[in-house]
Amino acid sequence: MRNSKVEICFIGNAIVDILSKISNETLYKLEIPKGSMQLVDEISADKILKYVQNPVITSGGSAANTAVGFKSFGGNCSFIGQIGKDKFGNLFSKDLNHSGVFFQEKDFSLSEKTSKSIVLITPDAERSMNTFLGASNKFNINSFDKQLIINSKMIYIEGYLFDQPDAKEAIYYCCNLAKSLNKKVALSLSDLFCVDRHRKDFFNLIDKYVDIIFANEDEIKSLYESELEVSINKIKKNVNVGAITLGSKGSVVFENKLEYRVDPVTVAELVDTTGAGDLFASGFLFGLINKYSIQKCGYFGNKAASEIIKYVGARSKISLKSIL
Repeated sequence: MRNSKVEICFIGNAIVDILSKISNETLYKLEIPKGSMQLVDEISADKILKYVQNPVITSGGSAANTAVGFKSFGGNCSFIGQIGKDKFGNLFSKDLNHSGVFFQEKDFSLSEKTSKSIVLITPDAERSMNTFLGASNKFNINSFDKQLIINSKMIYIEGYLFDQPDAKEAIYYCCNLAKSLNKKVALSLSDLFCVDRHRKDFFNLIDKYVDIIFANEDEIKSLYESELEVSINKIKKNVNVGAITLGSKGSVVFENKLEYRVDPVTVAELVDTTGAGDLFASGFLFGLINKYSIQKCGYFGNKAASEIIKYVGARSKISLKSIL
């Protein structure tokens, strides 16, 4: 892979996803806010796991989910992230490579356990994410081979990385390297609470490096602390291409300040919203890389998101190429 060219290098937290259905009563008992993404320590993670039954376990993390979706559409990509030297780290590496996304842990000795995200899904299909960062906290500029960025056309960064100081430094290193080689930089804001924690850093990154932005309605409103229309108009002044997902209302996409509303793709039964935004980005990026119109990119994104919410987890059960 060292000399192989890929279309996108995805950069994010290397997390093993553990997904389980749970009752509203149990969620309340655990004192977990419904629909939240919260960081938990190892003790809290172990406590939550005691209530998990018949889980679905896969490699995960926002950027990794998008990478797998992009590959399923027919794209060629790699992933950068930090795992621990444990059984979950081995599971992550094997699962991601089996999906067709190139990932190779750099020889970097860690005592921390591999990160895991315990996703609890209530009967209304809402997901509450409880993330133990573990080894991801140690992601830094020594955790990857810069050749993976050199060999790509674009890098894609998940906003969750801003929760770790060393990772933040690594993000700026990756962005500087990408821009020095005239490559595009895409950013996903990732989470409403993440935006609240790192608003100033996001503004700085967007102003200096970002060419393509992904956010949902709550995230973009939080970033600018304004209503949706005002927030979209502001981001269009700073970023050339972007997509704002609106859940059941579809999405808004823009390019060169021209804005389009893309209708949603309806599904008969909503099962789990986990990964909907990640898979939207997969479809949108596949369209963008292959020079489809911005409206078509939005449609591919909506179509991929509508597919993933039909079942539990952030991995499509069909080849996404088949939905084009």
